[in-house]
Amino acid sequence: MERAKTLTPERMGSAMLSRRSGALAGIALAVLWAPMALVIPFFPNLAGPTGIGVFYADHANSMKWILASISVGFIAFFIFAGRLVADLIPCGSGWLWSALGGALMFMTALCAALGVDAAAVLLFESVSPETVWTLHAVAFLLAAPAAGAGAVFFVAVAALAFGGTWPRSFGWLAVLGAAVNLAAVAGFFSLAGAPNSGNGLLGGLAGPVSAWVIWILAVSFRWLRHPQLAPSEGS
Repeated sequence: MERAKTLTPERMGSAMLSRRSGALAGIALAVLWAPMALVIPFFPNLAGPTGIGVFYADHANSMKWILASISVGFIAFFIFAGRLVADLIPCGSGWLWSALGGALMFMTALCAALGVDAAAVLLFESVSPETVWTLHAVAFLLAAPAAGAGAVFFVAVAALAFGGTWPRSFGWLAVLGAAVNLAAVAGFFSLAGAPNSGNGLLGGLAGPVSAWVIWILAVSFRWLRHPQLAPSEGS
């Protein structure tokens, strides 16, 4: 209650501006990551070099721009994440730090995967098909060890939502996100079929990344609708 007294009009105005900037950053991330949808339907499985070689022959040029766009999207993500942390610190919940740790580890793995996949894109005409296959497989298999980090983030934000930080619908959306992210651990068990990290229904990249984008958009639109920090959130 003591902190609530310091929630002056100036501080509330600053919070309003910050929420709007965080929301715009979240929307910008979704826009910058949207080009992934252009190539996701064509991702091959990881069972051998043939399908992967065909993929890069058809999509190498577009992949350069897509990987660059995703990388620029990290700027928007960290602006969004900064606003999210600032919004949640007054809650005093340990789940905030679990969410932050999971987010940072997941995004670190994704960033590493982008770099390895960029090597595959740039080298596919100069090295053997087996080398391109190896690079591509390594890039996508990073989704498997990142699965736990993604799941931790969504479990944490689900706990925060069910605790009253956001509407309960955000909690159920996070539960779904946790399940989808955890399913990516299936990539440890096969290079083909549903478990594979390349295009598998369980292990593939599309589900976990989509869950992140949808949740970030949900929070961003809520911030746009409710840009002003309520006195109870400053207590």
